[in-house]
Amino acid sequence: MASPPSTKKHKDLPVHLIHQRILPCLPFKCLSRYKCVSKEIYSLISTDAKFAADQSRLANTSSSGFVYMTRRGLSFFPDPTLIGVPNPSLKFLNPTSIREIKLVSSTNGLLLLYGEFNGMKSHCVCNPATKEMVVVPNAVNVVGEKFDYTEMGLAYDPCESPDRFTIVHPLMYDRRDGSHGAQYQFDVFRSDTGKWTRSSQRISIYTISAAVKPLCAAKGVIYWCCGKYLLWYDIQRDIAGSLSLPEIRGVIDVGVCASEITFCCASSSQMEVWTLNGRGWGSPWELTHAEYWDSMADVLGFCPGLDLRYQSMFDMNMGRTIRPVGFDGQFIYIAVRLKHRDKTEKLFSWDLETGRVEGKGVITIKGSWREDQAFNYVNSMARVPQVFNVTS
Repeated sequence: MASPPSTKKHKDLPVHLIHQRILPCLPFKCLSRYKCVSKEIYSLISTDAKFAADQSRLANTSSSGFVYMTRRGLSFFPDPTLIGVPNPSLKFLNPTSIREIKLVSSTNGLLLLYGEFNGMKSHCVCNPATKEMVVVPNAVNVVGEKFDYTEMGLAYDPCESPDRFTIVHPLMYDRRDGSHGAQYQFDVFRSDTGKWTRSSQRISIYTISAAVKPLCAAKGVIYWCCGKYLLWYDIQRDIAGSLSLPEIRGVIDVGVCASEITFCCASSSQMEVWTLNGRGWGSPWELTHAEYWDSMADVLGFCPGLDLRYQSMFDMNMGRTIRPVGFDGQFIYIAVRLKHRDKTEKLFSWDLETGRVEGKGVITIKGSWREDQAFNYVNSMARVPQVFNVTS
């Protein structure tokens, strides 16, 4: 057996190299253990804002994945043992009922939750890795209108604005001209002012679908899925708009990968992945992957003898459903709901480079369009920005 490496050969490494280049790249759980090495390391990992920003930017990919809520608290995939946090039960929030907490949005390690905390129903922003939280003032008390807790989007960039997060609530109205569709305005909350304000932006969409699954991409733009459209609001420039999604021919999932919006569609014959390329001309969507189901049907094994090429997604097996739940650039994560087990699904990862399909265990995402979606997540040491006290 080889001898453990001597510490003598490492003692001359410059401190700044260790602090700024090595430690920020380590997996989150390693950093948690290294806190006990010394008071200096503990202070660096726990309280240093620059280190938190570096760690958020350089974090090991094993610390990233997807997060969703269960009745017992947070859960993660594809590897819960690496992505998990010290207290997934969220008891540090002092909730009245953990099973009533709703995961509304997730951005750069911070979560926006809705529930009853310390005896009061409200939103809160928390970092489950550092067990920090802050309560968000209710919009109803400021702008005089009731809000829907499942629609608010969270924007936070620990590198650009480590001391501020922004929450955007898309308000849905009937179109003023009486035509089919909806009109949206936006209420905006900034932690550094502690106030809700209303944007003057008004966006009309030819749909009656509500805005769901808020996602934050690069440069502080929040997106919502609205039926066949993608609604967006830019928090930096106070502008908004909408664009059409690629043709929907089955069950879909919208997510974020490498700071770009992705669109996955499970049709009757294949799985497609589209990326929002942001070009100012032509179609804004680019088809990056398209794979037929017959290349993975044998591996799934959830319905013996089924030929996916000749049956629709909804007629496959009388109540069993297959849907995309996440995409990380290499793997599409697919959930297969089994008959007689309404809330339990088998999770599979599909490697688009090799075509290999692997089972990843069982998950219990409820799958509603309006709540309990799976969101992109990365463990971050970033501090939760405090909310400015408007009464002070």
